[in-house]
Amino acid sequence: MNTLLQKTSIVLDTEFLYSEDYVRARRRVFKQLIQALLYENTINFREHALAVKRTEFTIRGQSISGGPVTYRCTGYRRASFGRVELSVDPVMRICNDDITEALSIREFLTEISSSFTIVVEFLERFIQELEHTLVNDALASFYASQQYLQSTSHGFSKLMRHMAYDDIESNLIKAHPYHPCYKSRMGFDVIDNIHFGPEFLPELKLIWLAVRKSNCLSVASPSLIDGEFYQQQLGAQLAQFVAALTTHHANPDDYLLMPIHPWQWLNQLLPLYSADIHAKNIILLGEGNNAYRPQQSIRTLTNLTQPKNHYVKLALNIVNTSTVRGLAEHTIANAPVISDWLYQLVAEDAYLAENLNTLVLREVKAISFSSGVEAIASGKIACLWRESIHSYLRDTEQAIPFSGLTEMDCDARPIITDWVARYGVREWLEQLLKVCTLPLIRLLYAHGVAMESHAQNMILIHKEGWPIRVALKDFHDGVRFIPEQVTHRERLSAIWATPEQHLTTNSSSYICASEPEDVKNYLYSAFFSMSLSEVALFFDLNFRLPESVFWESLVDCIISYQCEFPEQQRQFKLFNLQSEYVIVEAHTKRRLQNESSVRINRVKNPLFIRSVSQPPSSVCEATS
Repeated sequence: MNTLLQKTSIVLDTEFLYSEDYVRARRRVFKQLIQALLYENTINFREHALAVKRTEFTIRGQSISGGPVTYRCTGYRRASFGRVELSVDPVMRICNDDITEALSIREFLTEISSSFTIVVEFLERFIQELEHTLVNDALASFYASQQYLQSTSHGFSKLMRHMAYDDIESNLIKAHPYHPCYKSRMGFDVIDNIHFGPEFLPELKLIWLAVRKSNCLSVASPSLIDGEFYQQQLGAQLAQFVAALTTHHANPDDYLLMPIHPWQWLNQLLPLYSADIHAKNIILLGEGNNAYRPQQSIRTLTNLTQPKNHYVKLALNIVNTSTVRGLAEHTIANAPVISDWLYQLVAEDAYLAENLNTLVLREVKAISFSSGVEAIASGKIACLWRESIHSYLRDTEQAIPFSGLTEMDCDARPIITDWVARYGVREWLEQLLKVCTLPLIRLLYAHGVAMESHAQNMILIHKEGWPIRVALKDFHDGVRFIPEQVTHRERLSAIWATPEQHLTTNSSSYICASEPEDVKNYLYSAFFSMSLSEVALFFDLNFRLPESVFWESLVDCIISYQCEFPEQQRQFKLFNLQSEYVIVEAHTKRRLQNESSVRINRVKNPLFIRSVSQPPSSVCEATS
């Protein structure tokens, strides 16, 4: 196993910057950046059809010397929500009759900046995020390539398709397939990224603190017994930590125990919260014994020592995909409440619990600390514990992150290729669509709740590659509903409203809606237009199944559900999934402009079928 020194040497000798991995990463950043800018109509551009599924996109700007410059690339408009898909050909820059590959992200955005509205400081921040993404992605890809070559030279292949769930989680290196700042990780330097980035498979120990109760918000599921919970997390260390408090002349009854990330202790708590440490509002207890590894999201950690123990999600406060990865206080308050509500909805719904065997990985306990001395916003020191998938898997079941379904393995073959070959392309895909879609539309139609089920928030459970059921997760700010229209609204009486101040920095981050369209579109933004759109493209490119056929299969799946439950006809119209147009979030545009305004895209819906806004009996008969 590589030592930390060996990993660090990759950066120190800069070899990765001369590799093919660097070139691929640069082209990917350019591709995702331009795709997003075109799709969200953020910039002025021209598109000219050259052939079927081949369009030329042209973006004009001005060079630093004042002369005209043109950027040109080819691609096409996809059948999936009209999304733009650029070809593998590089983006070309044309200036003074010189035609060269575009090499500088900073130069590109500076030269075209007059074609879109953006505050100067926003542009600089965005450029830095993109530049960090390029280096971080190139480094991760280079490291993965080296690891694969070493494994094959020793007679074994380090392939994800042969790995268990936790190892797949850490080895997925693609990250966000749409957002151009998919690995920005602002706050980490390059060495931090090697120490704590999931692609480098670090094993780290959490730093445990005692925090004064009077400065904390602490919420837990009623199913949790606090003493037993901490005993499960810490074992024999629990008694040691309690004893350590007495050496600080502190009463253990006045404190709560919580973990933080080791990077956060060194880089944020010591410099920013020294007065709270001096006042014993925060007491350092020491390093935990259990080894953890970051999941794809970086700040959610898996317990390697005891895999059935809870995952820990931390307020790391770095910026990734243009969002500060903290844990706002109202989300801490809501996490166990929403988790228990969803868990009970599923348990009491025979279709979800028995027919679909849907899993809800609850966030059972959450803590947020607020400074008693400094004027620091809450949410900077916070954590929550989520149930582990290993607590629910049956003996014959395996699991894979939903994002892993569209990942290429180190041998340049899809992770799922053997499964698809074994069961058949159409058969496997139709089963996948049933397994992942039916729980979400059931929750929407029968209970009025939409889930933010993007690919990192779902886990596919399978038996020898055959999709069986899904596990849903990340609920503290990942649901949307109209309070008056949901099942068992009385169980949500403790929900905190989203503060106005929070909305000024993240306008689309709220739970309670007032219009059914808002609820429906929330599901579309994450699940249909992002997660499933990526699956559709992946099957088109790798298994020769056209995107249009993919969406037809999904329509059949939804219609079959609607025919099975005709008593939900009112909800089918209220949350019309087959409307001609839908509203989806403009993920990139909202990071370039003022966050206090919601940035959206109105796009064509691939699920639109003229005759099925409310399925007639003839359609149901035809599908039976």
